Amino acid sequence: MAVDYSKGRYNVYDADRKLIGRIDEDEYIRSGAKLIYRVDDDSLYSMDGKLLGFIDDGVARTPKDAKIILIIEAE
Repeated sequence: MAVDYSKGRYNVYDADRKLIGRIDEDEYIRSGAKLIYRVDDDSLYSMDGKLLGFIDDGVARTPKDAKIILIIEAE
């Protein structure tokens, strides 16, 4: 079952655990005021609509080689 990230606040980290952005009760990951990714159920998209990966248990991975793209944690 996918997490509805639009229902809460989350910190978003890159694969090296560096804070890169936040989700603030919507479907967007933003860095400051800049939108950088969109989350739709268990899918991660670029802002131009390209599917980047899938989210499982808060970890977004690439579809082909399962490399970690980012990590989402509740605030």
